[in-house]
Amino acid sequence: MISDKTTYRLKLADGTNVLLREFFDANYPMFCSFALNYLPDKNNCEDVVQEVFLSFWEQDKLFPNIIAVKAYFYKSIRNSCLDILKHDKVREKYLKKHIEKVETTDFFLDEVLKQETYSAVYEQINKLPEMEKKVLTLAMQGHSNEEISVELKIKINTVKTHKSRAYKVLRKNLGPVFHLFLTFLKPDGSC
Repeated sequence: MISDKTTYRLKLADGTNVLLREFFDANYPMFCSFALNYLPDKNNCEDVVQEVFLSFWEQDKLFPNIIAVKAYFYKSIRNSCLDILKHDKVREKYLKKHIEKVETTDFFLDEVLKQETYSAVYEQINKLPEMEKKVLTLAMQGHSNEEISVELKIKINTVKTHKSRAYKVLRKNLGPVFHLFLTFLKPDGSC
């Protein structure tokens, strides 16, 4: 429930107050990324997320906590995306196979878990020293140690050292979340 629509505050049943603008800024990219699992067009994904935010803003529903708010967004985004997919006749062959996959609860839960894991990991990556952050970001984009070395103009052993330090910090700060994140990485090390 938005208690005071002029200041855009979200008041939760657990007593927490959240500025809706801060919630939007913090979660919009993650929600758009989540929608991309359902819709191939980035603009459609952004539209869906914005429509869900607008719908959320217009209602006076009281949520128990921020987790319930996020769950509402994930489910609403999913449902909106599925509605778009179901009405898109141009992609009918693709839809039959894709809808079966994305309608499953397992797919939904896996994608929520993946997005939340990525969010936690990237939050910790942003706290790393600058060079470690650069090295790890490039590695997660699928760049080899050699490519990172050339791009950052540092030795390969320096790349390995920065990666090792970064992984050590992430392992310490994230615990089991870090290991879960590693299971989501593609074989080339990219996300």
